[in-house]
Amino acid sequence: MMDRKSLLVTVVSTVVGLAACEIGMRMLPSSGRWGAWAFPRIAVAAGSASLRKAAAYVARMDAAPGTDRRWFVEDPEPLQRGRVDSAAMARYREFERRGLYPASSQYVFSRAFVAQAGCMPDGAFRGFPDRVLAFDPPGPSGYPRFRFPPGVTMPDGMVTNRFGFRGPQVSLEKPARTIRVAFAGASTTVNTHEFAFSYPEYTVHWLNRFAQANGMDVHFEVLNAGREGIGSEDIAAIVRYELVPLNPDLVVYYEGANQFYVHELIYPPMQGRAALDARDAVSFRRPLEWFRVHSAIGDRIGRLFPGSFAAGEPAKPSYEVRWPNGVDEFRPDPDNPNLPMNLTLIVKDLDIMRDALRQVGGVLAVASFERLAVDGLRLSPAAHRTIYEQLNTAFWPLRYADVRRIANFQNRVFRAYADSRHVPFLDIAGQVPQDPSLFTDTVHMTEVGERLKAWIAFQQLVPFIRRQIESGQLPQTSRPPLPPPPSMAAFEVPVCPGR
Repeated sequence: MMDRKSLLVTVVSTVVGLAACEIGMRMLPSSGRWGAWAFPRIAVAAGSASLRKAAAYVARMDAAPGTDRRWFVEDPEPLQRGRVDSAAMARYREFERRGLYPASSQYVFSRAFVAQAGCMPDGAFRGFPDRVLAFDPPGPSGYPRFRFPPGVTMPDGMVTNRFGFRGPQVSLEKPARTIRVAFAGASTTVNTHEFAFSYPEYTVHWLNRFAQANGMDVHFEVLNAGREGIGSEDIAAIVRYELVPLNPDLVVYYEGANQFYVHELIYPPMQGRAALDARDAVSFRRPLEWFRVHSAIGDRIGRLFPGSFAAGEPAKPSYEVRWPNGVDEFRPDPDNPNLPMNLTLIVKDLDIMRDALRQVGGVLAVASFERLAVDGLRLSPAAHRTIYEQLNTAFWPLRYADVRRIANFQNRVFRAYADSRHVPFLDIAGQVPQDPSLFTDTVHMTEVGERLKAWIAFQQLVPFIRRQIESGQLPQTSRPPLPPPPSMAAFEVPVCPGR
């Protein structure tokens, strides 16, 4: 039995050791309150824990005939990354110093957008340098508002082809026996620039594996036309003026975040809040949560073992979700002019895309949009900080169940649109697991999460593409008349003349 002296020595040694550990952890480099540990880069190497977890989800999903789940861990061919231009890197660093989104330092903006928003004090160009690169928009609307520079390796590592799309090079004229699959959307399509591959690149890589494994004499090419922060008007212009000249056979529309204006449905009217409130009544394990907030050791443990600090949903004020007059929540009419959340505009823009593609023999496919929100969701404020904050600030006062309810309504409209126009519908949202470890916020996914999303898209595309090939509709055997591609010319313009 330990005597008092030995017990005292043990206790003192333990306290001193913990104190030294605490001091050491507090001295580790950090960026802001949460530090550089908040968003660790997720490894996608075969055998990583995150990839094994995603592969377990794949193992439980149905696999289309002619596909092999073992392909899930395969990567596409890596892109050839060139040297980053020194002037581009200097501008990227300047934007970082200004507190701006650094990738926007590389944008080439529509001249019409600069003229419209350049002088607005709180507009899109607030804090920008005096001059930006611009292009003449191809259509009268002035959209798209920006594009990426063509044929470069950007400072954040993203590679663009000669048409300014993320991904591998393609020729202007589609080669024989080639099927071009394009993906249109915003940040959830282009994906995080630092990722080695985007979800469209994975999807098309597996389509080529499918063709090879099944003796199909075809080759698939990918066109990732996604751009962060854009809406349906931008996407319609990209499809009409940038994708159609490249003769795509299929364009997958995946977007549902940037026009998701949920607060118009809340009664009495309430707005989101800027920050979490420490007084929120939340079902924390409060002693552990105090330890996480006030201790560097607890903070690290909270990130390594998120379940130990998982928090329930904060209490929300009373409200109602009210749908506009004549809108059926469960059987929405896509042509109803009273659809909320800009869905009437989105439907109009989807029609613009569909009609433009039909002129060159292409098909529009519409996908449901995944959003992490479900009743009873438990999140770690350390490991899932951004998800937790977004749900309880930007979407405040909505309960998690109502965020999911409204997201389900949006996806019902997308499905109803696809049914009414007889175009393919990909139910991506119906397959993505509601697993916070796959997400970085409520709509953006980790590298492994994007790989899983790509697998779901691939599996849902295979039956449609197989039918098209077996019926002789793909690959196209004749070249339809195509409009010329837009000019890639860029030039400097003042953000706000006279400023």
